[in-house]
Amino acid sequence: MRHTPHYHTAPNQSQQIRQVRYNAPMPDKQRTLGQFETPPDVADLLLGLCLRHPAGRVLDPSCGTGAFLARVARWQQGMGSLAGNPAGDLWGVELDATAAQQAAGQLPQAIILNHNFFALQPGQVAGAPFDAILGNPPYTRAGWLDRMEAQLGQQLPLFDPASPDERVTAARPGKRAQAILPGRMWGRVLNRRAGLHAYFFVHSAAFLREGGRLGFVVPNGWLDVAYGEALKQFLLDDFKIVALIESQVERWFPAAKVNTCLVVLERCQDPAGRAHNLVRFIRLRRPLRQLIPPGRERYSAIEQLAIRLLPAARRDSDDMHIQVVPQAELRAADKWGVTLRAPAGYRRQHARPGLVPLHTWASIQRGYTSGANRFFYLTPAIIAQWGIEPQFRRPLLKSLRGQPRLQLRPADCTHEVLLIPPTARLEGTAAAEYVAWGEAQGLGQVVTCAARRPWYALPPQTPPPLVLPKGVWRWHMAPRLLGEILVDQQLYAVYPAGGIDPQVAAALLNSSWLALQLELHGRVNFGAGVLWLATYELENVRLPNPRQIPAGLAARLAGCFAALAAEPAPARTADVAALTPGREALDEAVSDLLGLAPAERLAVRQALAERLAVRRQRAQLPPPHTR
Repeated sequence: MRHTPHYHTAPNQSQQIRQVRYNAPMPDKQRTLGQFETPPDVADLLLGLCLRHPAGRVLDPSCGTGAFLARVARWQQGMGSLAGNPAGDLWGVELDATAAQQAAGQLPQAIILNHNFFALQPGQVAGAPFDAILGNPPYTRAGWLDRMEAQLGQQLPLFDPASPDERVTAARPGKRAQAILPGRMWGRVLNRRAGLHAYFFVHSAAFLREGGRLGFVVPNGWLDVAYGEALKQFLLDDFKIVALIESQVERWFPAAKVNTCLVVLERCQDPAGRAHNLVRFIRLRRPLRQLIPPGRERYSAIEQLAIRLLPAARRDSDDMHIQVVPQAELRAADKWGVTLRAPAGYRRQHARPGLVPLHTWASIQRGYTSGANRFFYLTPAIIAQWGIEPQFRRPLLKSLRGQPRLQLRPADCTHEVLLIPPTARLEGTAAAEYVAWGEAQGLGQVVTCAARRPWYALPPQTPPPLVLPKGVWRWHMAPRLLGEILVDQQLYAVYPAGGIDPQVAAALLNSSWLALQLELHGRVNFGAGVLWLATYELENVRLPNPRQIPAGLAARLAGCFAALAAEPAPARTADVAALTPGREALDEAVSDLLGLAPAERLAVRQALAERLAVRRQRAQLPPPHTR
């Protein structure tokens, strides 16, 4: 779908995508806008779930050139011919005058309003309240909008001058006072970090009749991130949540760097009705083109698919996996993406007695943020060139990429970090010459460096016994560090509490149970296939408390980790789902500790393998053994 330039300044699943490289020269308008059309199968699936009568009144609140509304018209025509009913009213709202004009020309039967949707009230739109609201809302953030002002001329700010951005707005001559989001909207319901698509949910509610349905294609990040909590609470308070749908086998917008989901809601002001509603968390295991046949049977097939997608109980088949949860059990603070992607029984397993958050027995700290890696991270060539003295450098682990071992020593590090104490006397040293060179390069003025006194003195770091990655690419690993090794900010240093055997901790952190939790609770941003883990996400994974593990089982875990770390290199470089003897033994020991039944152990491994496969597929990566 094409969306207004006023809405977009970041890659999105919509037809008009603005791709901004912040450090690159700004391209012209035509090069900045890409064409990413919403697949007809996606649009038709939303129609099948939301438009339950061909004569229904439909609104697309960000209609662009009218492509989504054109699908609605075809759907109404097809269903109307089957039911003998006329097509209903079509309404669209579009801020960009050129796009609105194109939409009106393409759809003479539709009513297209060239207007800012957020400045409209239901009383100003004759078709309201609507039977269905459908579309592909734009996704952007406030900080991206100003980037495109030169190309778009009449660019509007996202938040009006009454917002917390007032000082920035007032400081820029010529900035228009009018904004996309009026002052009555920003911060009223949503966290200000939410994307613009979240505001479309909020404002659309007033335009939808009781019992009417809303279907949007949106980025899926809000399901799990902290700033999505306000949006989830709004949905719980105003709608029956009919379904949340993701595909695990295809990216619906492969050219756009965003992962998306379908959201289907039903307007409901009755608290009891919302509480008794069943929410379907749906993972599609086949491409939509295989689930929706072309030809004359298409509309009937979509209706049948819609029925299959809304069962009263859990469903698991080759086509789809559906979890069914009473809406009364959902909490806005929960990660809904975990429920969407987790295997059956995971919620029960995750809540087992004896499992505690990782932060209760280990502290997690991010490694160095130097502000100038090229200066602070020393290669052998730099050390040889400058002759930097050993007392001013320590072995540094930058990442786990290319590290197949689960036990790492200083010799495995390709870099050393420049570590000069603030009170060190440097007169006459090679390190002093190196610091003087860095000063001449202006590195002392870099924001991160300038905050230190002196700028070249990195804070001390206690060498950690274990590390976890910030970003997981192909496989999970939590190596034990043998010797004094410091780490970069791309790694998390893990410090078990006193009295806890690092070997036992390493066994728990390298288990498939831990890997599955990370796959479910982490985030895969922009479709790149890398699993990103925030500190709080690691701190809250649930594991057995090593302090309470019986001595015999603790010794078994330590031995299993040692055996896994000693396996031949091909086994160590396989992904975590590969069932090597060492991994099987370690997982069995952890499963015994968890008290998992045989079927539950198998479900954990199968779910982990599935999540890894989904990440590789979305990133269009081949299996690990082929690279």
